[in-house]
Amino acid sequence: MKFIDSNPDFPISSAVIHSGRTFEAVVTGIPDGQSKPVPGGAAAEMREAFRQLDALLKEAGVDRRAVCTARLYLHNVIHDVPEVNVVWKEYFGNHAVVRRCYGVVLQAGMRVEAAFTAEIP
Repeated sequence: MKFIDSNPDFPISSAVIHSGRTFEAVVTGIPDGQSKPVPGGAAAEMREAFRQLDALLKEAGVDRRAVCTARLYLHNVIHDVPEVNVVWKEYFGNHAVVRRCYGVVLQAGMRVEAAFTAEIP
């Protein structure tokens, strides 16, 4: 196993590569070193999450085309999913990732938390 972006003060990592071929990551709209999400609502948080995902994927040696599944945890699915869908299309284009959206209570004022799985060739 290879852990990516591990926190030295708390036993948690942003991503892991396991079995040599599977990458899993969890990202939020909270920039590294901050305690609150970026301003601007669900769309802005999704853009920040994708920024973080790009950095993690790069460290794993792949890009967004390797992503195969996603789980989105949204503060308010009915309200937030239209904003998130616009950013999703900008980011993935025609790359048809399997995605599920769940309505949940999120910490720190977040509207979006996202988990991704990618294949490492």
